Amino acid sequence: MNAPHLTRRDFTAGLGGIVLAFSLMPDALTQQPPRLPGSLNNNRLLSAWLAINADGTATIFTGKVELGQGILTALCQIAAEELDLPLARVKIISGDTGRTPNEGQTAGSLSVQNSGTALRLAGAEVRSILLDLAAKKLGVAADNLKVADGTIAAADGRKVTYGELAREADLKREATGKVAPKPPAQHRVVGQSSPRVDLPAKVTGGAAFATASTCCRAGTWPTPSGQVLHAREDRRASSATAIRSRLTTYRGSASPAT
Repeated sequence: MNAPHLTRRDFTAGLGGIVLAFSLMPDALTQQPPRLPGSLNNNRLLSAWLAINADGTATIFTGKVELGQGILTALCQIAAEELDLPLARVKIISGDTGRTPNEGQTAGSLSVQNSGTALRLAGAEVRSILLDLAAKKLGVAADNLKVADGTIAAADGRKVTYGELAREADLKREATGKVAPKPPAQHRVVGQSSPRVDLPAKVTGGAAFATASTCCRAGTWPTPSGQVLHAREDRRASSATAIRSRLTTYRGSASPAT
């Protein structure tokens, strides 16, 4: 009796077909980080939002800009609340493309919702980091420490300040979004009337906006963030119009009005 002769084609036909599958999305196999609230999701480093300085002050950063809506004051209040710092010891840098997080445009009444949420969560997490550092330095549990005005104190009276912990606090890490911010019932700064940080320059003729600045023949434009736009006279322009807006070098995030 002769054994049947099967080719590969005959064998495949007998199985009814072979299914081949492949993916063009290898990233789907990797675990994506959890989505974070507000602008924190696209700017995840804690150091993008705030810094603790050696003098015990805090510097916060926002990609939103002041348009007269008082947003800089509100954001300082949010950060001061979560950090347990006096409002006077919180400084803000706004709209500096070299230093602040990219938050797109300032519009739609979304600054507190997006930037404020990010600063609130980042502030709560940084406060927790500082508490953990203080607990190790003082040799007590973090739960037994109290924070007031940037000073962390143990029950026996020993204390350490934010400034003393600043160098040890590594904020070049991604936010987790897992540290709960203060409940509204514990707020002492948020919700209170505070002096507007943007008003002094506006009422004294200072450099509140780049468009309010004047350029001389060979001079500079100050910007709200304290940087300057360097310029020279455009000699091709008519002397009657006296346009001096051609930039040779520039730093900052604003452009002068022509």
